[in-house]
Amino acid sequence: MHRFFSEDGASIRGEELKHLRQVLRLAPEDEIEVLWDGRRLLAELTEVAAQAAAFAVRQELPDREPRCRVTLYQGLCKGEKMDFLVQKCTEMGVHAVVPVEMTRSVARADRAQKKTERLARIAREAVKQCGRARVPEVLPALDFAQALERMREHELLLMPYEEGGQPFAGRIAARSVGLLIGPEGGIAPEEAEAVRAVGGQAMTLGSRILRTETAGLVALTLTLHGAGDLGGE
Repeated sequence: MHRFFSEDGASIRGEELKHLRQVLRLAPEDEIEVLWDGRRLLAELTEVAAQAAAFAVRQELPDREPRCRVTLYQGLCKGEKMDFLVQKCTEMGVHAVVPVEMTRSVARADRAQKKTERLARIAREAVKQCGRARVPEVLPALDFAQALERMREHELLLMPYEEGGQPFAGRIAARSVGLLIGPEGGIAPEEAEAVRAVGGQAMTLGSRILRTETAGLVALTLTLHGAGDLGGE
């Protein structure tokens, strides 16, 4: 079924309308799924006009959002790796993505700022594809000190670390989890100590060293599984 965002809960406009009318050529009485205010709605088109398409809501669909809100603090990485991370982590159920400029980051925050809007668009499109209703927040890049202050707010802070730590195993009861993933060069020792000082836990993803874009997705998946959102306990 075709999915569309609505800004007012009663109509579809803008680029969404253009896709509905000109690409899909939908008409009144066609069923659609509407994403509005963090909700999924089964609806029927009642009018398709040049400025807006109106719809009538038939029923609210089940919520697919994870109960565990995971914020990914991703060390800035170069090229299209951030695009991949935002897209795939949105599909998996990430709550928010915070790019972080770290000691060993190759990419720099001043350039990353320009990508925030594009990353937000990638998250929005991924939401439509995977059937979520809520678009994860993608924040502008922060420096490590700023990100560390934000990390303090979570019930649980996990740091996959190549120097070792506890395995991702067992049940996760926290409903607000922060995940810190290092950039291509990894997490510097002083950064790891700062995370531990605010209550963060070093974790291991196994005996193999994963690329940064792989580590974030794997850690998110293991966290949501431990929280019971992917068939875990």
